[in-house]
Amino acid sequence: MDEERRMSILTTNSLRRRLGVCGGVTLAVVAGLFALGGPTTTIDLFLIGWLAFGGLALLLVGIRDRIALGVTTVGWPRIAAVGLAVLSVAASSAGFLQLLTAPSVWGALIACLALGTSLILAFGALECGLGGVQLDEELFTIE
Repeated sequence: MDEERRMSILTTNSLRRRLGVCGGVTLAVVAGLFALGGPTTTIDLFLIGWLAFGGLALLLVGIRDRIALGVTTVGWPRIAAVGLAVLSVAASSAGFLQLLTAPSVWGALIACLALGTSLILAFGALECGLGGVQLDEELFTIE
């Protein structure tokens, strides 16, 4: 195995591990939210559900190379794209809800942070879904 191929495999595994850690941290945040009293409204429960689904998808990416869904298998880049897209929608929803419920300077700052995070997650979802537009295509190969 040549050196370039070996380095490509190492970076692919590194990306998958990092996505898996992000999923684990997201699930830890969800557990922490429940430990602090849990959701009080339906909207809170909906946002926490989004976080849990996105975190679980990213955790699966860190653990598995492929996942069987019915009669087909789906590779980790597609599952990562779904997980990042779900987290992006959750972050943008939290940002807009912050603007609607707390119209203050502090609320606007938090909303901008959430919306910026949403944009970064959306770019990550597009990158994983399209299989390498700005990043190296070999990064998204499945062995």
